[in-house]
Amino acid sequence: MKTLVFWEQGSLARAHRLRGTGAVLVAWSARASRSLQRAGVDYANLGSILDHEAIVALDEVAIAWTKNWGRRPLLDGRSFRDLLDWRGISLWWFAELYLYHCTRAPKFVRWIEMIGRWIKRENPDEIDGVGLGAPESALLARTCTEHGVLFVGRVSRLQGGRRARRVSLQSRWNTWKMIGSAVKAAFRGGTPRRERADVLFLSHAAFWRLRQEKGPLDEYEHYFDRVIPEVERLEKLRASVVSIGPNVAHRRRRAWRRWLDWIRLDRGRRSRLPMSRFTSFRVAAQVVRATGGIREAWRGLRDAPGTHEAFSHAGIRFFDLVAADLAETMLLQLPWAVRCCEEATSALESLRPSVICLYAESSGWGRAALAAGQAAGIPTVALQHGILYPRYYSYRHDADEGACPRPDRTAVFGEDARRLLVERGGYDPETVVVTGSPKFDALLDAARVWNRDETRAQFGVGLKERLILVASRFREIRDTHRAIGSEFSALARAVESMRGVKCVVKPHPAESAAPYEGCLRAINARKTRMAAPSADLVRLIHAADALVTVESLTAMEALVLQRPILILNMPSHLKDLIDRGVAMGVSAGADPATALRNLLFDDDARERLAAARRLYLDDFARGIDGGATRRIVELIAATARRSSRDSLREP
Repeated sequence: MKTLVFWEQGSLARAHRLRGTGAVLVAWSARASRSLQRAGVDYANLGSILDHEAIVALDEVAIAWTKNWGRRPLLDGRSFRDLLDWRGISLWWFAELYLYHCTRAPKFVRWIEMIGRWIKRENPDEIDGVGLGAPESALLARTCTEHGVLFVGRVSRLQGGRRARRVSLQSRWNTWKMIGSAVKAAFRGGTPRRERADVLFLSHAAFWRLRQEKGPLDEYEHYFDRVIPEVERLEKLRASVVSIGPNVAHRRRRAWRRWLDWIRLDRGRRSRLPMSRFTSFRVAAQVVRATGGIREAWRGLRDAPGTHEAFSHAGIRFFDLVAADLAETMLLQLPWAVRCCEEATSALESLRPSVICLYAESSGWGRAALAAGQAAGIPTVALQHGILYPRYYSYRHDADEGACPRPDRTAVFGEDARRLLVERGGYDPETVVVTGSPKFDALLDAARVWNRDETRAQFGVGLKERLILVASRFREIRDTHRAIGSEFSALARAVESMRGVKCVVKPHPAESAAPYEGCLRAINARKTRMAAPSADLVRLIHAADALVTVESLTAMEALVLQRPILILNMPSHLKDLIDRGVAMGVSAGADPATALRNLLFDDDARERLAAARRLYLDDFARGIDGGATRRIVELIAATARRSSRDSLREP
């Protein structure tokens, strides 16, 4: 009798006994994999059954499932897209982002597909699940039943109802916090009234930085950078900046900082206003009214047979496993989305801009700003701020999704991004403008005056030594993305084994150095140094001989500076760089030492990478000709002037 065992945690002696009987062990998670590996148990990883093509296919299945969920009849023959709207905009456009990125439903769809592949390959007589959580074991049991295979594991009792009640209480607490924000805004003088702004920039407060170039310290926005001051220099155009969210990224925001943000009366800075200044009592009243309607709709949907049927895949139902996820989507995400729409509307009424300029426009907040601009008749210009890839969910739009808020103009780095938005996102080709990247242009200009040796000396790197820079997230921000955490120890060991090689790690701005430092202590690494999260990343790239990353725009900045790149934990969303010959890749779990050695010391390999980089940059970033900022500013100014003329013609 052949047994297939999906293993999460348990007695390692039992794992050895199961292998001794010929059972096939599959590690359910990275934690399970590490445990079995340390114990010397022969096993396979859950995802090892998937090659890159299968991973792409699985992502496409999850994307299609989410899109179709919004179309399925849930209540009285009406879909989610039809049931809930605010000011004429379907709230589905906000719910879908949360459903795909933040709930377990798409993950369960992927698991059902992967378990089915394991059953097809191994053809077991029975399947066991050891140490799995209650939802996972229940899903495994149901998948076995659907495939006609005996499940001999234990299904734990589900606790979904308790979690849904906690979500309901959290929603009520959020409402009171929002009312508190309105009280704070009133104490600060109410909704600010400023001179009319021709251009309104919407940015994230956590991405403002300080730098010193020729004179005193200068404040700038990480993604807009020189676009804002260049617009301000134009005659007859006035600019205002409104910042969104806390001044510290959420992942680095400690409890004391959250309490401080809640109680302090932040009046903003001279250069920008916080969006919380626009949380008026009118805004609060609208959000309270909308939340009541959303809560009523949730009560109807959670008990509707159509909803239960919609949470299924390949004949396997799992609504009871994700009931709390539906509660989160409706009770947490949707009131927040309405609040964003109302705050944006309040800001537009106060500042009366001729054009709105923003980035991250496909996010929940971005869609809210676009919807508010559309309702007010104010055109929007969006700037590409990161890497676009084919399975970027929020940029994917089917033919029947024309109502989803999209910018009037989108400035992209190059033809590569333009093709993706037109072909995968359904964008009108005339609305997508290739401008290049201001950051890349500025990077080349700055690099001409930087002292590379001085930066290297700060980390004890000698003139003849090779320096590797690591820049990536340590932990995944969601299941659809990869990070370097599982591969970092192997990379540090590879560095230790090479003569004349040192490594510097630049943590992501939203993370601390602690997890990296823990790995380095565990292996007693002496050749890897930590840079501060606030360190100037591009200066470090300029000083390095090679970059190691997983999924980061840093890879593009390294290409601009002509630095070779090694991508770990493959396959990832950067696989295209490897396919086009501009980077080397190492598969998840593989030893990176050989690839790293070739990247640093193989002259032929480095020359091949350099030749491919030159061709790629022409397509990705318009060749980096130094004119990106000028083209973006001209696009913003032309849109603002056209909007002003149109408003003058109105009766």
